[in-house]
Amino acid sequence: MLPVTLRTARLVLDLPVERDIGPVTRHCQDPLFERVLTTPWPYTEQHARGFLTEYVPAAWESGSELTWAVRTADGAPLIGVISLRAERGELGFWLGAEHRGSAYMAEATNAVCEWALDGGQRGLEVVLWRANEGNIASAMVARAAGFRRTTPADSTVPGRDGATLAGWCAERRAVADPDAYASWEPILGRTR
Repeated sequence: MLPVTLRTARLVLDLPVERDIGPVTRHCQDPLFERVLTTPWPYTEQHARGFLTEYVPAAWESGSELTWAVRTADGAPLIGVISLRAERGELGFWLGAEHRGSAYMAEATNAVCEWALDGGQRGLEVVLWRANEGNIASAMVARAAGFRRTTPADSTVPGRDGATLAGWCAERRAVADPDAYASWEPILGRTR
């Protein structure tokens, strides 16, 4: 599959490339990532280089995982990454610390979901989201992007060391679920 560029009112989602090694390395050294993500830890420039020059292009080519750089304009520095794993239709993302609280990731998530559910991923009817239990920021992004919290029988996420961890799960379909926002109340409260 050829990489696809997506645009929103404030963002450009395009192919992460070798020039993004520095920003990816810096952002992925955030101590928060050790707790809530499965990225290697400690994260090094070699990890970023392998991810950007080998994994991302091969995964786009095979269609197994579609990964976008999140940027504030064409050619701007990478501020985050969002990907869609084709096998399960599962979304994953992270945003650099200095850009959190801007609603950028909810905007990027919405763009990827709309593209995927509108035929970008043929046959995909639902986009899934999972995060480590307690990852409130990721849950807030999923809620803002229209995901409905679910409680499947196996609500776990893979840990960095291969173990499974307790997780939160949600899904989004092409037609908005009117109860999606309320489904988050047990963990995020009622604020709107």
